[in-house]
Amino acid sequence: MLGTLKTLGTRTPLAFAALLLGAAASAHAVTGWNETIQGDLSNNGLAPTVVTIAAGINTVLGYVGNSGAGVDRDYFSFSVPAGWQLSSMILRPETNISGSASFLAIQAGPQVTVSPSGVGAVALLGYVLYSPDQIGNNLLQDMALPGGVLGSGTYSVWVQELGGLSPYGLDLVVAEVPEPGSAALLLAGLLGTAALRRRAVR
Repeated sequence: MLGTLKTLGTRTPLAFAALLLGAAASAHAVTGWNETIQGDLSNNGLAPTVVTIAAGINTVLGYVGNSGAGVDRDYFSFSVPAGWQLSSMILRPETNISGSASFLAIQAGPQVTVSPSGVGAVALLGYVLYSPDQIGNNLLQDMALPGGVLGSGTYSVWVQELGGLSPYGLDLVVAEVPEPGSAALLLAGLLGTAALRRRAVR
């Protein structure tokens, strides 16, 4: 990083700002849960599997549907720490469905108390019917959550498919809550420093 900064000394301040902003926004990818490796996620909304997430991209891979032994639903919960937010939940390319669409919902708290029949659905923060057409979409926006993000707290996710057993993949992106105007202030400061440096050289 320091070597890169030295080579930028003769470049434009905008390039320098872009480097710093890019470094601040970079995120590492981790596997929050992979059913193939870690086992089946809970089929009980009152006892979801706890998935540990961290800053960056957290991938959840699972299967839902009916393989002939009854409907396998997936329930998992996660916690977003103070000062951070779930900025997006991206539908991954592993996703497929058996019918026309599958179902995903989010409820605040460590449980999904809504019955699979839909009783108590008012408790949900939001839900979406997803299909492969939405791969790459941010499902938080598709379910029209206020602000399009989830702030700090504990949340539970319910994924369901009523057709045959089908794979799905989600990228839960955890980012630091931005301070108001922080990016603009950084850029202004860098431009100001570059202007002072030009004056000193003259």
